[in-house]
Amino acid sequence: MSRLLLACVFALMSVVGIAGVAAAQEAPDAPVAAAQQTTVNPGPSVNSPQEPSPEIRQETKRKLWIGAIAVGLLALVYYRNKKRWAKWRKERAAKKG
Repeated sequence: MSRLLLACVFALMSVVGIAGVAAAQEAPDAPVAAAQQTTVNPGPSVNSPQEPSPEIRQETKRKLWIGAIAVGLLALVYYRNKKRWAKWRKERAAKKG
């Protein structure tokens, strides 16, 4: 089955590759549009502050605490379910055996 899958992937890649090359070719008699002038947006400020404001730092700390609490609760639930599952399997094996 893996050979069939590999053959299908190879065929798909070949079709996509051929279609990509065909789409990339330009018609020789097609008129070329003149380049239009575009406005350039100014770049980032050179004198931007390097340290975030105290409000942003407080919000970041709050989000980190909330994330840490969520991960802790997830670990507790996972551990509890793991213990319950092991207990259930042990009781089930005792009943069958």
